[in-house]
Amino acid sequence: MRVALLKMQSKSQGGLEKYANRIASAFAKKGADVALLTTQKPEGRSPGIETHSFPICRWPGFLKLEQFDRCAERWLNKNPVDIVFGMERNRMQTHIRSGNGVHAAYLKSRLVSEGRFKYGMCLINPLHRKILELEKAAFEYPGLKKIFVNSRMVQQELIEHYAVDPSKIEVIHNGVEWKEHEAPFSCWQNEKKRTLERFSLDADSLQLLFIGHGYRRKGLDPLLIALSLWKHRDFHLSVIGKDKDIDRYHATTERLGLKGRIRYFGPQHEIVPFYQMADALVIPSFYDPFANVTLEALSFGLFVISSKTNGGHEILTEQNGAVIENLASPESITAALDRCLGCRKTSESANRIRSSAARLDFSNQLSKLIDACI
Repeated sequence: MRVALLKMQSKSQGGLEKYANRIASAFAKKGADVALLTTQKPEGRSPGIETHSFPICRWPGFLKLEQFDRCAERWLNKNPVDIVFGMERNRMQTHIRSGNGVHAAYLKSRLVSEGRFKYGMCLINPLHRKILELEKAAFEYPGLKKIFVNSRMVQQELIEHYAVDPSKIEVIHNGVEWKEHEAPFSCWQNEKKRTLERFSLDADSLQLLFIGHGYRRKGLDPLLIALSLWKHRDFHLSVIGKDKDIDRYHATTERLGLKGRIRYFGPQHEIVPFYQMADALVIPSFYDPFANVTLEALSFGLFVISSKTNGGHEILTEQNGAVIENLASPESITAALDRCLGCRKTSESANRIRSSAARLDFSNQLSKLIDACI
C-alpha cells in the first residue's frame, strides 16, 4: 500500500503537526510506504516514511497555499498512490482529516465575536478567499472517499456549507495522551502546592485555567465580563497563551475590577504544572472544531466548562463538565461557573473525571482512523 500524507507544516509542536507525524508512523507500521508531502526539510529518517519537501514562498499566505497545492498535485500525478491523506485544504485527496473544521463556518463565527465589519473584511481578504476556494474543491472532489471530522458539530457544518455525501463523513473525536499523563497526574497534589507557592497564589481560592492563543476567538472577553459579575469572588484565573492585543486585556481586567484575580502568564512551554494546579478549565470558544485542551484537562482530572461552539463539548457530561448555552449572556456563563463550585479538585473527583477520558486515549482514536482508511 502506498500512502501520501499532505501536511504543509510538519515540524512545529502544534496539535495538528503532532497528529500528522503519528498518522504517518501508524500507516508505516501497517506496512505502507508513506510519502510525507510538506514544505519543510526533513529531520532524520523514519522507517517507512519518505519526506518530500517543496520549496515555496512564505508570503503572501494565499500564494503559499496555492503553490503547495500545485506542487502536491504534480508530485501525485508522477507518483500514483493508493491513499492521498490530506490534513490541509488541497484540491485532490481521497481521504481528509478536517482537524481545522470548516473555514466557512469559522468565518461565520467571526460575525458573532467581532461584528459585521470584520466579517466583511474577511470575505474580501485574498487569504480567506483562497482557503474557501480550496476547501470547496477538496470537500466536493469526485475522488474523495472519506472525510474524518473530530466532532458532530463539524459534521453538521460540512453538510450545511458544501455538497457533501453525508455517508462519506465519519466522526472520530480527538485523542489524548491519557496513559502518558498518568505519572504527572498521580502526583498532582504535591505539585499543586509547589506551583501555588511558586506563583504566590492562594491555596484556598478556586483555581480556574484558560488556555489558548488568540483570546478573542477563545472567548476570553465574555468570560472576563461574566467573572466580574459572578457572585463568587474567591477565585483566581490563570491565562495561558498569547495574543497580539494583550495590553487591551490587561486594561479590561483592571476596568472590570478583576486585578489580582487574573494573571496573564503568556505562552508556556510546560503546561502540565498549570493542569496540576487548577480545579477547572474554562474554554468558552466562539469556534473550535475540537479544542485539544478539553481532553487534556479531563485527563488531569479537571472539571471542564466549555461552549456549544467548541466541538469538544460533545464529550462533556454532568459528571465532568458544564456547557455554556449562550456566550452572549453573562448569566449563562456564570451559571456554568456555578457548577464548578461543587467540583473542586479532590483525589476522588480527579480520578473520576480522568477515568471519563480513558476511552479517548490517543492510540485508540488513531487505530480507528487508520482502520477506516485501509
